Amino acid sequence: MELGNWNSKYSVNNAIIDDQHKRLLNILYKLERLVSKGGDKEKMVGLLSNMSDYALEHFKSEEQYMQRIGYPKLEKHKELHSMYTLEVLKYTLSHLDDAPENPREVLNFLSHWWTDHILKVDMDYSKHANLN
Repeated sequence: MELGNWNSKYSVNNAIIDDQHKRLLNILYKLERLVSKGGDKEKMVGLLSNMSDYALEHFKSEEQYMQRIGYPKLEKHKELHSMYTLEVLKYTLSHLDDAPENPREVLNFLSHWWTDHILKVDMDYSKHANLN
């Protein structure tokens, strides 16, 4: 996934969720630019916090949608959201320490997680919604 760029292949055929994904990818793009230019720790923590806060809002919305469409793998999907939230919290707390995680490692985790999550996991509930 090229950060900051939206492509229709990422669409789950739900305008609200697609807009949320676009916003999350935009935050990732800002994070990538910050990491590339060697941004400071405070800005990194701010973006990670922004990402976490908005991801929680998105997850709640997405889970409500999956419940409405009767998605059978909702509980597994919730578990993935919880694991993601804990991992990002770990990275955020690490950046508050004197020895933060490697910013590139954080960016790699986030970009790979969102790529896999949208293109694989989220597409499954999209297919389910389209069948019903």
